Parts: sequence; structure tokens; C-alpha cells
Amino acid sequence: MSKISEKAKKDKNIAMAIVIQAIIDEGSIGADGSIVITYTSKNNAIYLWDIANAWDLVHPLRTKKYITHTKWCVSFKAEKRKEIYDFVGPLPDQRQDKMFRHVLRHYKGGIQKGNRGETKLKIMKLLKNKAMTVRDISYALDLSASTIRTHLKKLKKEEKVFIIGFNKNSPNKNQRTAEIWALYSPQH
Repeated sequence: MSKISEKAKKDKNIAMAIVIQAIIDEGSIGADGSIVITYTSKNNAIYLWDIANAWDLVHPLRTKKYITHTKWCVSFKAEKRKEIYDFVGPLPDQRQDKMFRHVLRHYKGGIQKGNRGETKLKIMKLLKNKAMTVRDISYALDLSASTIRTHLKKLKKEEKVFIIGFNKNSPNKNQRTAEIWALYSPQH
């Protein structure tokens, strides 16, 4: 164990700083409303899990086996989201705070969050006013980026939206999130 890991297991301030940075960098929402961070490095997963487990923030470490590799999943308990944010929030960087609050938001669950087609209509209404990234749409509708991407893919197939470029200033290296989407207009 590293010295910082040992300190984090004894000092909640250090532990939360590590946990929060990991969530900002890699966190996503699991099917059960938990925050999940998946690593291809077993050592990285164990390092984070040991620290978070010392403060009862996580479920047991899980693995997902694929044909060519294994992933290790650190799954934070859904009921711990508010505790995590309250411990540190709001973050001084407004953009990071917005991302962090979005990942920690209340999990709605369920098969349908509205009437069929309602989300696609909301996306098109947003894009009517201006071009937006997946993340911006996600924040505006309080839905996950993966849900937004699914709807955008369907709308693109229907030739209602298209990608006009990429947000080169995005701190996120994930280009899918930095795609800038627009509504097709009669000129296209």
C-alpha cells in the first residue's frame, strides 16, 4: 500500500479528494443508480476501492470478463451520493461542479421517463435554438450522456440532426461527449 492510500484510510478529507477526482474523471451511473468507475488496471481499481471501502462508500469490487481482457468495477453505493457531494461541494471550478452534480443527481430509473418520443422532441427543441454538445443536452434534460447519444443516433438516422464539429476546448478527452450537434435546416 502507498503512503497516500494509508493516509486516506485514516483521513476522510484525503479519501474524499481522491474519490471525487476519480468520479469527475471516470464516473458513470450504473443501472441501480450507483456511481460506477471501470478500470482495465486491477491495481488502480483496488487502490480506489480500498480507500472508498474504508469509509463504507462502495459495494464489493466486481469484475467483468471479456474475451480479450477483464475490467474491474468500483461501484459506489447510490445512497452515498449525497454524502459525497455534501462533504466537498460545491467544487470551486463551476464546470467541474456542474459535471459532478450531474453524475451525482437523483437516479430516476424505470423504462420510460416520459411519453414515447418525448425525449427526441425535447432534444430537437433544444437544438432548434443552438448547436450543443452531448454533455450540454444531457445537463439541460437531466439525462445521462449515453441516453442522449442513443436518441441522437436515431435522430441522425432519421436525418433530423447532424454533427457539425467537435468542441476542441472540452476538458473531456472523450470525443463522443465533445461532438457538437445541430438540427437539420431546410438549407441542408
